[in-house]
Amino acid sequence: MGLLIAADVLWRAATGKNFGGVDELACYLFAIGISWSLAAAFHARAHIRVDIIYRELPFIPRVVLDILAMLSLLIVAAFLTYSSWLVLETSWTRGARSASSMQIPLVVPQALWMLGVLVFAASLISALLRSVVDIASGRAVAVVARHGVPTPDEEAEYAILQSRGTS
Repeated sequence: MGLLIAADVLWRAATGKNFGGVDELACYLFAIGISWSLAAAFHARAHIRVDIIYRELPFIPRVVLDILAMLSLLIVAAFLTYSSWLVLETSWTRGARSASSMQIPLVVPQALWMLGVLVFAASLISALLRSVVDIASGRAVAVVARHGVPTPDEEAEYAILQSRGTS
Protein backbone atom coordinates (compact mmCIF):
# COMPACT_ATOMS: atom_id res chain seq x y z
CA MET A 1 0.00 0.00 0.00
CA GLY A 2 2.87 2.32 0.80
CA LEU A 3 4.36 1.82 -2.65
CA LEU A 4 0.99 2.51 -4.27
CA ILE A 5 0.60 5.74 -2.28
CA ALA A 6 4.14 6.81 -3.20
CA ALA A 7 3.48 6.06 -6.87
CA ASP A 8 0.23 8.04 -6.70
CA VAL A 9 2.03 11.03 -5.18
CA LEU A 10 4.79 10.90 -7.79
CA TRP A 11 2.27 10.49 -10.62
CA ARG A 12 0.27 13.46 -9.30
CA ALA A 13 3.44 15.58 -9.10
CA ALA A 14 4.42 14.67 -12.66
CA THR A 15 1.04 14.79 -14.40
CA GLY A 16 -1.28 16.74 -12.10
CA LYS A 17 -3.64 13.72 -11.99
CA ASN A 18 -3.93 10.91 -9.49
CA PHE A 19 -4.65 7.21 -9.91
CA GLY A 20 -7.94 7.51 -8.09
CA GLY A 21 -9.06 5.34 -5.23
CA VAL A 22 -5.68 4.93 -3.53
CA ASP A 23 -6.70 7.08 -0.57
CA GLU A 24 -10.01 5.22 -0.35
CA LEU A 25 -8.31 1.82 -0.24
CA ALA A 26 -5.79 3.12 2.30
CA CYS A 27 -8.61 4.27 4.59
CA TYR A 28 -10.38 0.91 4.37
CA LEU A 29 -7.16 -0.98 5.05
CA PHE A 30 -6.36 1.34 7.98
CA ALA A 31 -9.74 0.70 9.64
CA ILE A 32 -9.55 -3.04 8.99
CA GLY A 33 -5.96 -3.19 10.26
CA ILE A 34 -6.86 -1.39 13.48
CA SER A 35 -9.82 -3.65 14.20
CA TRP A 36 -7.74 -6.79 13.62
CA SER A 37 -4.85 -5.49 15.74
CA LEU A 38 -7.00 -4.92 18.85
CA ALA A 39 -6.93 -8.59 19.89
CA ALA A 40 -3.20 -8.87 19.22
CA ALA A 41 -2.54 -5.76 21.30
CA PHE A 42 -4.64 -7.18 24.13
CA HIS A 43 -2.68 -10.44 24.21
CA ALA A 44 0.62 -8.52 24.00
CA ARG A 45 -0.54 -6.40 26.98
CA ALA A 46 -0.02 -3.32 24.80
CA HIS A 47 -3.26 -1.47 25.54
CA ILE A 48 -2.68 1.66 27.60
CA ARG A 49 -3.19 1.27 31.33
CA VAL A 50 -2.35 3.59 34.18
CA ASP A 51 0.22 1.67 36.17
CA ILE A 52 1.56 4.23 38.65
CA ILE A 53 -0.32 2.63 41.53
CA TYR A 54 -0.75 -0.88 40.10
CA ARG A 55 2.75 -2.13 40.91
CA GLU A 56 2.53 -0.82 44.47
CA LEU A 57 -0.71 -2.62 45.25
CA PRO A 58 -0.94 -5.99 46.98
CA PHE A 59 -1.63 -9.04 44.87
CA ILE A 60 -5.44 -9.35 45.27
CA PRO A 61 -6.21 -5.73 44.24
CA ARG A 62 -3.99 -6.24 41.16
CA VAL A 63 -6.02 -9.31 40.18
CA VAL A 64 -9.24 -7.31 40.67
CA LEU A 65 -7.86 -4.46 38.53
CA ASP A 66 -6.84 -6.91 35.80
CA ILE A 67 -10.36 -8.36 35.71
CA LEU A 68 -11.89 -4.86 35.73
CA ALA A 69 -9.59 -3.84 32.87
CA MET A 70 -10.74 -6.83 30.82
CA LEU A 71 -14.38 -6.08 31.62
CA SER A 72 -13.87 -2.44 30.60
CA LEU A 73 -12.34 -3.51 27.31
CA LEU A 74 -15.20 -5.95 26.78
CA ILE A 75 -17.70 -3.10 27.20
CA VAL A 76 -15.80 -1.12 24.56
CA ALA A 77 -15.67 -4.19 22.30
CA ALA A 78 -19.41 -4.75 22.75
CA PHE A 79 -20.12 -1.14 21.82
CA LEU A 80 -17.85 -1.39 18.77
CA THR A 81 -19.50 -4.67 17.74
CA TYR A 82 -22.98 -3.21 18.05
CA SER A 83 -22.03 -0.01 16.23
CA SER A 84 -20.23 -1.83 13.43
CA TRP A 85 -23.25 -4.11 13.01
CA LEU A 86 -25.55 -1.07 12.64
CA VAL A 87 -23.26 0.41 9.99
CA LEU A 88 -22.93 -2.91 8.15
CA GLU A 89 -26.67 -3.61 8.25
CA THR A 90 -27.48 -0.13 6.92
CA SER A 91 -25.01 -0.52 4.06
CA TRP A 92 -26.39 -3.97 3.26
CA THR A 93 -30.05 -2.91 3.17
CA ARG A 94 -29.32 0.20 1.14
CA GLY A 95 -26.87 -1.50 -1.20
CA ALA A 96 -24.44 1.30 -0.36
CA ARG A 97 -21.36 1.79 -2.51
CA SER A 98 -18.44 4.13 -2.11
CA ALA A 99 -18.84 7.58 -3.62
CA SER A 100 -15.68 7.17 -5.69
CA SER A 101 -15.25 5.93 -9.23
CA MET A 102 -14.38 2.51 -7.77
CA GLN A 103 -17.96 2.03 -6.50
CA ILE A 104 -16.84 -0.50 -3.86
CA PRO A 105 -19.78 -2.17 -2.07
CA LEU A 106 -19.33 -0.81 1.45
CA VAL A 107 -20.35 -4.10 3.05
CA VAL A 108 -17.00 -5.60 1.99
CA PRO A 109 -14.64 -3.36 4.02
CA GLN A 110 -17.25 -2.97 6.77
CA ALA A 111 -17.65 -6.74 7.17
CA LEU A 112 -13.86 -7.18 7.43
CA TRP A 113 -13.75 -4.33 9.96
CA MET A 114 -16.57 -5.87 12.02
CA LEU A 115 -14.97 -9.31 11.90
CA GLY A 116 -11.82 -7.85 13.47
CA VAL A 117 -13.91 -6.28 16.23
CA LEU A 118 -15.67 -9.63 16.80
CA VAL A 119 -12.31 -11.39 17.12
CA PHE A 120 -11.34 -8.78 19.73
CA ALA A 121 -14.56 -9.36 21.69
CA ALA A 122 -14.15 -13.15 21.48
CA SER A 123 -10.55 -12.85 22.71
CA LEU A 124 -11.72 -10.84 25.70
CA ILE A 125 -14.51 -13.28 26.55
CA SER A 126 -12.08 -16.19 26.29
CA ALA A 127 -9.50 -14.41 28.48
CA LEU A 128 -12.13 -13.53 31.08
CA LEU A 129 -13.45 -17.09 31.24
CA ARG A 130 -9.93 -18.47 31.55
CA SER A 131 -9.16 -15.94 34.28
CA VAL A 132 -12.28 -16.90 36.23
CA VAL A 133 -11.30 -20.59 35.98
CA ASP A 134 -7.75 -19.73 37.11
CA ILE A 135 -9.02 -17.75 40.10
CA ALA A 136 -11.49 -20.50 41.05
CA SER A 137 -8.66 -23.08 40.79
CA GLY A 138 -6.36 -21.07 43.04
CA ARG A 139 -4.11 -19.96 40.16
CA ALA A 140 -4.73 -16.20 40.34
CA VAL A 141 -1.00 -15.71 39.76
CA ALA A 142 -1.60 -16.82 36.17
CA VAL A 143 -4.10 -13.97 35.68
CA VAL A 144 -1.54 -11.35 36.70
CA ALA A 145 1.17 -13.05 34.63
CA ARG A 146 -1.04 -13.12 31.52
CA HIS A 147 -2.97 -9.88 31.84
CA GLY A 148 -1.23 -7.68 34.39
CA VAL A 149 0.81 -4.60 33.61
CA PRO A 150 4.25 -5.75 32.41
CA THR A 151 7.14 -4.93 34.70
CA PRO A 152 9.97 -2.78 33.37
CA ASP A 153 12.13 -5.93 33.26
CA GLU A 154 9.52 -7.76 31.16
CA GLU A 155 9.27 -4.79 28.79
CA ALA A 156 13.07 -4.61 28.44
CA GLU A 157 13.29 -8.36 27.80
CA TYR A 158 10.57 -8.11 25.16
CA ALA A 159 12.35 -5.17 23.48
CA ILE A 160 15.59 -7.18 23.35
CA LEU A 161 13.78 -10.15 21.81
CA GLN A 162 12.15 -7.85 19.24
CA SER A 163 15.49 -6.32 18.31
CA ARG A 164 16.87 -9.80 17.70
CA GLY A 165 13.79 -10.76 15.70
CA THR A 166 12.89 -13.60 18.05
CA SER A 167 9.75 -12.28 19.74
